[in-house]
Amino acid sequence: MAAANAAYYGRKNPFDDFITAPEISQMFGELIAAWEIAVIRSMPAYEQIALVELGPGRGTLMADMLRVIRRVAPDIYQKCHVIFVETSQRLRQIQKEAIADHTELSVGWYNTIDETPNQPMIIVANEFLDALPIRQFVKIGSDQWVERYVDQEQIIQIPIETLPKAPIFQRPVQNGDVVEVCEVGQDIVKNLAKRLCHDGGAALFIDYGYASSVWGDTMQAIANGEKTSPFVHPGEADLTAHIDFLALKEIVISTDAQAFGIQTQGEFLKQLGLIIRAKMLAAHASMEQQQQLSEAVYRLSDPSEMGDLFKVLAIAHPDIPPPPAFELKKEEQ
Repeated sequence: MAAANAAYYGRKNPFDDFITAPEISQMFGELIAAWEIAVIRSMPAYEQIALVELGPGRGTLMADMLRVIRRVAPDIYQKCHVIFVETSQRLRQIQKEAIADHTELSVGWYNTIDETPNQPMIIVANEFLDALPIRQFVKIGSDQWVERYVDQEQIIQIPIETLPKAPIFQRPVQNGDVVEVCEVGQDIVKNLAKRLCHDGGAALFIDYGYASSVWGDTMQAIANGEKTSPFVHPGEADLTAHIDFLALKEIVISTDAQAFGIQTQGEFLKQLGLIIRAKMLAAHASMEQQQQLSEAVYRLSDPSEMGDLFKVLAIAHPDIPPPPAFELKKEEQ
């Protein structure tokens, strides 16, 4: 999965196959920027703070966030160091063009988050975790498991003794059930939580997945805008899998960092002011633009669209108060 997705993002334009929230409407990035500003205001004063995006795509989200921060919080804007974590050279050029009018800011590109400088960070990862490689395990007996993988377009199953970093089972696992474990994603989240404890800051993860650990085969492939088999033509399709947000939250809690959520995207955006922002934009818009705004609100927040399927998890330094849309006490979330 990792090699296939690397080839896919390196050679193809993934946005021919799917559309992400920042591409649906500028409101998404504007609201995330408001969230970032509020979090930074709650932090100690720093000479510089890094705005980091993991898997930044076209750079649309960062461009929208920077536009709002420059206008609403120029004091914060002047302290920003922009960081893109991106491996594709082709996408790096597109991202550079997206923020071309922010020449006063320092901008850096890195292949991994581990390579970035140690400094206070505000991290946003929208539809980043879902593209990371997973391992699939199938229960075949009372205490027996096999790992399922693909070798030369053939499905192979090999026996294993125990599940690595298994999710939290909330109901009995039956024979034939498939359990997916994203070790890479778990490691990234755990390391980020530790860094935020040391360097200061917060992170926001937005992706489709589950608020409670479930199981089943969620891996899917999209090519030419349609679902296809994930087992053929490596590098020609975008491979994704649902995120076990509860497992990630438990990993954060095991560190000294704070975990806020798990929130649905619809509720998260509404609490940040999605409806109000849409009405403000509609007040000076044409009928066609008003219809587009209405459709964007629906796609971003309605339970039948992205509203419930996408979840939001925030991670923060121990001293940061609950951020916007996560004001409930941690034990109540």
